[in-house]
Amino acid sequence: MNRNTGLEEIIRNHIELAHFTIHKNDFVFKENDPPSGIYLINSGSIKIFKHEPDDQERILHLATEGDILGLHSVVNGFVYTNSAAAISDAEVSFISAKDFMELVNSNNTYKLLVMKNLCSRIDSMEDHIVRISEKMSDERFADTLLMLVDKYGINKSKELNVQLSIDELASYTCTSKSYMKKIITEFAHRGMITFSAGIIKVLNLGQIKNTAIVQNTVTVN
Repeated sequence: MNRNTGLEEIIRNHIELAHFTIHKNDFVFKENDPPSGIYLINSGSIKIFKHEPDDQERILHLATEGDILGLHSVVNGFVYTNSAAAISDAEVSFISAKDFMELVNSNNTYKLLVMKNLCSRIDSMEDHIVRISEKMSDERFADTLLMLVDKYGINKSKELNVQLSIDELASYTCTSKSYMKKIITEFAHRGMITFSAGIIKVLNLGQIKNTAIVQNTVTVN
């Protein structure tokens, strides 16, 4: 789930806030664009990603309700270092970079909340990097499924409340598209999930948890 740092409420209470809808597949902002402001997600799902030289995308973070986008670039005065696009229709609130910095500079407590939010995002991304570097592809996918269940939840039909394509799942788990298809087929064969048109139904959460565990072996010299 989103780690609430308190900055979300400060933004929500700002009188100059704008509200609008980002439709599925539309960009919130693009890599290398100058930062226009801060986006707070009120509902829906947005992926944060970088473009790679082969015209592929590498998903760094899956954002949902309560997440704040664009903070790093606005605070540092840099261009956006990654892109953000909607996975589903998303309702967002927006505050301009100028208004946000004036707000933050008006109160030292707000500055601390900004630091906490940035640190929380760094912790989340570092955790993701560690997981994908230490686990096999099937373990990474199982770990991703657990993260998606925790972040988005499942409905009465046991379906995740977020839809992700095979390309997006492969990107987030650092796996090729062809191998991602193989893993999904294997998980379905083992009765853990079903997958159809981006809809993932979770059938055996316990088995997914067992698959996500890295079996460490200790060698005694």
